[in-house]
Amino acid sequence: MDDRSRATRDQDIVSGINRRTGAGLRAVGRAEHGRLGGAIYASWPDGRPAVVTRFLGPPAEAERTAEVLGYVRDRGLPVPRYDLVVDLGDSVVLVQERLPSAPPRRLSPARVDALVEINDRFADALAARPDVPAPQLCLYCSGDPCRRYEVLEAHSPRSRGVLDEILRIVGRREPASMAGSDLVHVDLTAANVLFDEDDRATGVVDWNLGAFRGDRLFALVKTRIDREWFVRAPDADPVENAAAAHLDEILRDRLAPDTLRSYWAHWMLYQLCWAIQSASAEAVGWQLDLAESRLA
Repeated sequence: MDDRSRATRDQDIVSGINRRTGAGLRAVGRAEHGRLGGAIYASWPDGRPAVVTRFLGPPAEAERTAEVLGYVRDRGLPVPRYDLVVDLGDSVVLVQERLPSAPPRRLSPARVDALVEINDRFADALAARPDVPAPQLCLYCSGDPCRRYEVLEAHSPRSRGVLDEILRIVGRREPASMAGSDLVHVDLTAANVLFDEDDRATGVVDWNLGAFRGDRLFALVKTRIDREWFVRAPDADPVENAAAAHLDEILRDRLAPDTLRSYWAHWMLYQLCWAIQSASAEAVGWQLDLAESRLA
């Protein structure tokens, strides 16, 4: 999609929000990062900045996420306020507070420490909210609509070997919900953490897959998987490589080995299923490398 087509689409989304809510928003730009190619920057009639993003789930789940984030924000946690949840028919969109600062253009070991520190602020944030669900681990089910086991089984001898190891890990654990009372971000990539000019993490954004209750360290495994795209780049940045290695050390230090392996098993099953169906053969290959090394 070229810039003009994207701008037209953004304006159509904002116009749809205005028709349904009378918000009077105006599209003013687009973020560089994000799952959907960047959020829409907008402004309210009084000039306040806003961000418009798509929620990847039903309206009821978006409303629940907005309520949970409002609850923890009122208690001082660095998350955005959701002002509107709007069902546009073909999609659900969120109009949220635009927090200051920006995502990092590269991740250094020091920024990894800052990211881990802000994630630690979510510890026990939902201790009084047993109603908030835990993330659904994809280890314990397959078949329609998510045929994860079947995708790995059909792809190659290597993917079948990874699936066998995942099933061995599953066999040693009860299929229960994740324990813990932390606030959990299930898409905690570096692009979803805001930093100030002094490399301090100031906010966590893009909760477009929902807000959950469980073990906040689960989110850091996703952070690490996302860094592998940078580690595997042909012109890999040594600083990015050092950041990934540092995060590996943190995960090994802070999680029991069996728990860490089960988290890796969840995320690698999820990632490999997606990659086999959507990514290049090269990307599938290095994700198999990562899975074999972390599940061994």
